[in-house]
Amino acid sequence: MSQEKKHIVLAGDSIFDNGSYVPGQPDVAQQLRNQLGEDSNVTLLAIDGDVTKGVHNQLTQLPEDTSHLFISVGGNDALGQLHIFTDPVSSVGEGFLKFSRVQTTFQQEYKVMLENALSLNIPTTICTIYKPCFYHPDMSRVGSYVGNGVSSTDLRNVSVTALTAFNDVILHEAVTTGIPLMDLRVMYDNVADYANPIEPSTIGGQKMVSVMESIINDHPFSENMTVLYTN
Repeated sequence: MSQEKKHIVLAGDSIFDNGSYVPGQPDVAQQLRNQLGEDSNVTLLAIDGDVTKGVHNQLTQLPEDTSHLFISVGGNDALGQLHIFTDPVSSVGEGFLKFSRVQTTFQQEYKVMLENALSLNIPTTICTIYKPCFYHPDMSRVGSYVGNGVSSTDLRNVSVTALTAFNDVILHEAVTTGIPLMDLRVMYDNVADYANPIEPSTIGGQKMVSVMESIINDHPFSENMTVLYTN
């Protein structure tokens, strides 16, 4: 008897919808199709530039025969808050309080998004937000974020520090819901993994789809067990 064809759906942002950043090369969705072969379908619902709240609308288009769902989102939520790091504060404590409100908002929005996704009863995997590569030779993608007294070095240091708060939310939600987590922070360890400071190259994309294949074929979803996948 032939095995039922799998249908994998990718939701979120440009981590999956990276086609415009790798012209002439396969995007992540096509790389996953190539990796899995003819026994699987892959649908891309992720939208470049989308934020956590936007995943709800993406999932309204979920194919009925979806077998696995991967969600990578949160990077644009973080980018949208970079402006607060140039806001004046009277103390370090005030700065922490200001940022704690950002984290709380993200936690609320991510939790609602994930609850909605899990209510569909489809094996679901989420991803951490990788560190931006501010050593990349093409800085044009983040040019608008550099300036106003913020150097690229300072931007990198601020971003890496701030992302720990966003990733703490994602890790917490993965563990409390018992779903697998792809840790892109560990996976993306070379400048070649990036098409620009904040989007994956085909090299980085291949790293992701290799891990996706392992999760699809081997993760024990029925056990509600969180496993951190890095390679």
